[in-house]
Amino acid sequence: MSTPANSRTRVTISLTKEVAQMIDETIDGIRIRNRSHAIETLVSESLHVAQLRQAVILAGGDQAIKRIPAIQQILRTLAENGIFEATIAVGYLGDQLKEKLGTGESLGMRISYVRSDLGTGGALLQLKNQLKHTFLVANIDRPVEFDLKNLIKFHREHAPLVTIATRSLTELTGIYVMEPKLFAFIPPGFCMLEDTVFHEMTKQGKLLPYPILKDYSEKH
Repeated sequence: MSTPANSRTRVTISLTKEVAQMIDETIDGIRIRNRSHAIETLVSESLHVAQLRQAVILAGGDQAIKRIPAIQQILRTLAENGIFEATIAVGYLGDQLKEKLGTGESLGMRISYVRSDLGTGGALLQLKNQLKHTFLVANIDRPVEFDLKNLIKFHREHAPLVTIATRSLTELTGIYVMEPKLFAFIPPGFCMLEDTVFHEMTKQGKLLPYPILKDYSEKH
């Protein structure tokens, strides 16, 4: 007999007073109703993030050097959320980026680099064999703030092939949560995700926007 998807299991745990207090501080009566709901929500969000281990940062083009503060910010966000493996796709300015960004050792991360002159889609397609599970892609030109846990939760709940946290539904740059099946939409050769791939995926209901990606400067 199969178990109903919404069945629940009672679990008894012991917490320190300090941890219990921090959990209780998340209860607002709206999003978080009580202590049991708070614990379930926190564990669920942490597990969603734990299932996402790889990130790709798109940093090609002649403006790549200007993106360094944005890349540094996203690397810190990844490390803070337990994502310690990132690949940075670079163009002809790759050596300068490597010198500035390094190996990720200072953040406890492992950063690798791949050279591509095939656009954002082409660069991503080069990594197809490495990206076998849900992964994150950053395509930003200035530092941004976003709630990674809620972004991943949104993606899991709605199950598109791509979820985009963006400030502009016209440009479609931002932070993407992606499933490997999206590679079927990327043609070989030069390709821009924003110009072709995302528009086709939107038509087929395979892409969802996630509100809202804010500039880091708006909150600091």
